[in-house]
Amino acid sequence: MLICTDPGIANSGLLERLEKILTSAEIRYTVFKEVQPDPTLEVVDTVRQIYLDNQCDALIGIGGGSSIDTAKGVSAAVANPGDLSQYEGKNKLPNRWPDIIAVPTTAGTGSEVTHAMVLKDNKRKYKMGILSQNLHPKAAILDPELLTTLPRGLAAITGMDALSHAIESYTSNQAQPITEALGLHAIRLIAKYLRPFVARRTDLEAASQMMLASTIAGAAFIWGRVAAVHALSHPLGGRYKVPHGLANSILLPVVMEFNASTNQEKFKEIAILLGENVEGLSLREAALRSVHAVKGLIADLDIPPTLGANNVSLSPEEIQIVAQEAFDSGVALANPKVTTVNDLKNILQQAL
Repeated sequence: MLICTDPGIANSGLLERLEKILTSAEIRYTVFKEVQPDPTLEVVDTVRQIYLDNQCDALIGIGGGSSIDTAKGVSAAVANPGDLSQYEGKNKLPNRWPDIIAVPTTAGTGSEVTHAMVLKDNKRKYKMGILSQNLHPKAAILDPELLTTLPRGLAAITGMDALSHAIESYTSNQAQPITEALGLHAIRLIAKYLRPFVARRTDLEAASQMMLASTIAGAAFIWGRVAAVHALSHPLGGRYKVPHGLANSILLPVVMEFNASTNQEKFKEIAILLGENVEGLSLREAALRSVHAVKGLIADLDIPPTLGANNVSLSPEEIQIVAQEAFDSGVALANPKVTTVNDLKNILQQAL
């Protein structure tokens, strides 16, 4: 068994808990505890060799999305020949094995139930996505007690990551009744529990409901798709190391305002779920209250609302590069409003 985790989990005592369980069950294991945010192809290749050298037969990813995606990457690299970059895109990964057990310690990515992983290609300064049924974890363990040591700021942006999954999948042009139902329920849970969870991570009821919301939103977006928010957040992470949840937090209200005219009933429903009083408002006004609600949530969580407020500045040339990369990724094809490179540039400029 190979455990993939990060230094924060290793130092928090959570890894020790897992090791005691494995030891008591007489399961032989090896630990890689140097996972960093935005795992790279090179790191995955290093861990693949550790897996092979220690004759492991399965993987545990314990941590946030980066730890789980590292475990997925190692599983894919063990089972499939050559550089993983050749499998970028959908359904190009031919082989499955070894199995992955996902143990999330954030309420955000939903990676424990998705057939997707995102890895950074340093040569291209690019975060690439691989989607394949062969990446589904064999099992996911959801334990709200694992969230109690999460730093406040990380709890906030990972919670917003889950909200972006729920909203984008609900409003996506790929949405269907089941993903809509999942997305709506995730929004409902996040609206009720994200603020109290961020305020006090030891609130096990709030932690439990946020963990469920994250997993439900993960199930929603893997079929209902994400769109312009994630199209832009990936190159911002790949090129400028903007944390994924932070990028999504900043971009979400801007993209929502861009999209609100496409299905005003849906955005009105989001506003209501997020606690807005829309009585007496026109449909358009009610739809735009969803944007107001998300901005209010971001403020309550003390998330700096712009890239500039997070010390990220982009030149006109850099904006063009990020927008083009976002467009070329194809992720924005699921956006409910047809999105051009210029649209993506305008969204980025508003996010600055």
